[in-house]
Amino acid sequence: MRFIEHYLIDKIHAADYNPRKISDDSFQKLQESLKRFGVCKAVISNRDGTIIAGHQRTKAMKAVGIKECPVFIFDKNIPLHDEIRFNLFHNSVEEVFATVKIEGAAELPHGFSTVQPSAVTVEKKGKAAYDKEICRLLTKYGEYGSVVIDEAGTVVDNSDYAMCSKIIGKPVVVFKMHQADVADFLRYMGVDYGEYSYDTLGIKPYVQTYCQMNRDGKSISSTLYDRFVLPYVKKDMRIVDFGAGKMHYINGLRKQGFRAFGYEPYMRTEGKDVLNISAVIDHIKALETEVGKNGLFDVVILDSVLNSITSLEYEAAVLTVCNALCRPDGTFFTGTRNKEFVDYRKKRDKSTGNYRYLEFEDKKGFSATFGKGVWTMQKFNTPDHLKLMLMQYFDEVKVVDTKESQIYGICRKPKRLPIETYREALEMEFNIEYPDNYRHNQHKKLVENIIACLTAN
Repeated sequence: MRFIEHYLIDKIHAADYNPRKISDDSFQKLQESLKRFGVCKAVISNRDGTIIAGHQRTKAMKAVGIKECPVFIFDKNIPLHDEIRFNLFHNSVEEVFATVKIEGAAELPHGFSTVQPSAVTVEKKGKAAYDKEICRLLTKYGEYGSVVIDEAGTVVDNSDYAMCSKIIGKPVVVFKMHQADVADFLRYMGVDYGEYSYDTLGIKPYVQTYCQMNRDGKSISSTLYDRFVLPYVKKDMRIVDFGAGKMHYINGLRKQGFRAFGYEPYMRTEGKDVLNISAVIDHIKALETEVGKNGLFDVVILDSVLNSITSLEYEAAVLTVCNALCRPDGTFFTGTRNKEFVDYRKKRDKSTGNYRYLEFEDKKGFSATFGKGVWTMQKFNTPDHLKLMLMQYFDEVKVVDTKESQIYGICRKPKRLPIETYREALEMEFNIEYPDNYRHNQHKKLVENIIACLTAN
């Protein structure tokens, strides 16, 4: 990684995947900031000129006529998945957690210079989740960031990076600002210069197959099943799991003699990254026969599906289908990722284990991850939001918050929705889109059987 203070802006270009978007007002404020203070935060670029961090800054620099800018540039291209992770992380660090000073600041010139880690004094540590990731990036790639200091040496921007550079033993690029400018600079820094929005990534629902947990009952288990479903179900109950993953729990219930059914639209061939659409059709045909003979279900289970949907439209469709499958006196169980727990982990002062502590959520609670060559999505819900959402589909809603990573909903008395709402959701969920725009079209009889039950009730 090299730091170049004067680098031609025309030699760097935006990444296609950049999920950050900015309002017109914020973009105007960013241009004002650049005119007032100059470029005091460096852009980060891959070797081929792809911007990793600093997209909006670069766009604003071009808008105000700046031709050169400070850049950290990799000596060789880093892999795309690390490039994207770098982008997401760097754009997420907006808060200042650590308190750090640079000794000898009085002797430094205004503008950019480099100080050794021995000059960095940490007065207050930052947040463990952020610092752990900064240290990982520093260790793997070397110095990649700069900090802004006042004339007394206090780091006023990117203090956690300075602290981690001290820990790892890396020099720090600092931009010394005139004291008279600091207050106004911090006011400009308080402007929201962009938010995450994953809409432009075009993430298809079928890639969510990669979000499935490899449950075998040993290494990974379902807390929803273990804590709530299994203690509740009885042999005379008919059970359906919508989004059953690898079918571990449903197959276990069948072996015990339960009348249990599962539907997994993104079923994969065992041991392969290939969607097994014939198995999905088998699920549909089994449900078609069961609903045609015996009607709707006593127990409907939606386990870790609400945190793996790709849009609010699919979220509504999933809950509508679960509502449709549930008998008037039936029970619905669901479990999903707890946003409050994720936020708590971000704020912890200590980090334990190798868990993924950082998620990069947009304003709708979605977070995107890039791996195995594809983007996947995760959705996070607070207990209050989950309750409000479930109350649109059930009259009796109980949300259980264990203050852990999952929250749970137990619902009864499904609200009856307009038939066209049901039909649209059933069409969407039981005839899901697959790669190359393929749809199996084997769902029609199942949909009609469910509609017949709903209209009969």
